[in-house]
Amino acid sequence: MRKLISICLLGILSSPLWAGEADLLVYKVQEPGVETYISRILVTPAYLRMDEGGSQEGYTLYDRKSGLIYNVDPEAETVIVFEPPDLQPTPPDEMKLELKREVETKAPSVEGKKPVSIKLITNNKTCRELLVIQGSMTDAVAAQAELYKALARIQYPSAYMPGTQMSECELAEYVYAPQRAWEQGLPLWDIMGEKRRLLVDFRHKFSVEDGTFKVPEEYERIVPPAFTGR
Repeated sequence: MRKLISICLLGILSSPLWAGEADLLVYKVQEPGVETYISRILVTPAYLRMDEGGSQEGYTLYDRKSGLIYNVDPEAETVIVFEPPDLQPTPPDEMKLELKREVETKAPSVEGKKPVSIKLITNNKTCRELLVIQGSMTDAVAAQAELYKALARIQYPSAYMPGTQMSECELAEYVYAPQRAWEQGLPLWDIMGEKRRLLVDFRHKFSVEDGTFKVPEEYERIVPPAFTGR
């Protein structure tokens, strides 16, 4: 998953041209074997752009209208273009998905809302824990659900290929029900296994530079071969 959306922070230009506004989410991310990094998400009605880390590895752009996902690598001057298939995976009969929700009445309010603890459970195992506020940054949250559902459609055909080892939790959260984490509200923190994401900033109408949501025309475009289904 991280390889598919491996990305970096936007470079700051010496003379930026501010051309529009977007919703902004910024997370601090911790995971084993990787230095703590920042994940920045910019969302408009038409696009979602995600930048992670501090190097110039590239960024991921999701076209919310066409459904295409672009993985842009400025160093190699390439763009990998993913066209998710139409089939949206649904949980198999043997996969039991549950959710537990509890309002944290003693926690400080955020935007006047009491945080809610969420546990996402698969086959009686807690796979993911979140602390969310509901009714905030709703379009940015919806765009995340759209992106991860699209990624699930890409990953589904290869999820059971020889050599692929995904746990029940990974299958639930990355393939069969990736949207359920985003259907609960805006995550203030999000823990799955040893990966932790902490929200450090969020705001509406964040100024963005001209070209933020564009794919460089001069870059070589690579379209991976389509996988066949199960």
